[in-house]
Amino acid sequence: MRHAYLIIAHDRQEELSKLIRALDHANNSIYVHVDAKSSMDIEPLKELTVHSPVKFIERRPITWGGFSGVDVEMRLFEAAYTDGGYRYYHVMSGVDYPVKSQEYIQRYFAQHDGENFIQIEPDLERFRMRFDQYHWLQEPFVGKRRNLWKYVDFASCYVQRLVGVQRFKGRTMRRTINWVSVTDAVVAELMRRKNAIRKNYRWTYCCDEVFLMSELIGTPLEYTLSSAGNLRYIDWEWVSARDSSPRVLTARDIDRLADPDILFARKFNIPQSLELYDAIDDAIAAGHDGLSHTMAAHLDPLESDKEKTS
Repeated sequence: MRHAYLIIAHDRQEELSKLIRALDHANNSIYVHVDAKSSMDIEPLKELTVHSPVKFIERRPITWGGFSGVDVEMRLFEAAYTDGGYRYYHVMSGVDYPVKSQEYIQRYFAQHDGENFIQIEPDLERFRMRFDQYHWLQEPFVGKRRNLWKYVDFASCYVQRLVGVQRFKGRTMRRTINWVSVTDAVVAELMRRKNAIRKNYRWTYCCDEVFLMSELIGTPLEYTLSSAGNLRYIDWEWVSARDSSPRVLTARDIDRLADPDILFARKFNIPQSLELYDAIDDAIAAGHDGLSHTMAAHLDPLESDKEKTS
């Protein structure tokens, strides 16, 4: 069974290098997009693997919350799908990391062949405003900033709603975590709809969390989701008190990553995550499938890293 890993990276070259090395396996191919706004030198990244081909697609600027996120994800899917031969496609960020051995990951997907691993999220207040109205200012002027243009953009959406603009009227839409592991059947469906996706989701807001599952609603693939979610550990619980980024993981998270249905985790930053990187790599080098609850019990509570976000 062959796997395509699709990595969307923005910065943090050292973390991306670690990720690429960790994915190196004869059954894996690695496809990478690096944000055009990043100063990252990609040439050294092409020589990191022994078994896996590493392919970089054309660099384009990505704006947080804009259609460019959907566009880059679709381009990664298309690049891998065109090469062909993959059973599973895994969408990852450049600060993800596998927390199980490649042998364990290969066995896991063989045992669950045909299941799709997508984490469905509750609908947020004003959820449909992400896509039912046009967000003309998000891509060129807003991004992740809470500036004047953001309020102008949302005010324009309320006006559009008042005059009856509903771009996806009558359609059932689903919000998900955009980091997924999906089968070739899902990607084939996305490729069949690629022109419509690019047309319909342009001028939307944060629809990299919406388009994939929403396009599967009403197809047989809607019923192939695993109860295990997206197989990733991401700590979003602190977001409302700080910002919209997940917490940086440290060695304090070893116990959480020992779950047999957690294959990947996010996010890792150096230096905060160095001890955790080492714990994962050492466990796998010692012949274990990954981290264990026993390892967490042996963690010295006086030597934990401070949790930071940058």
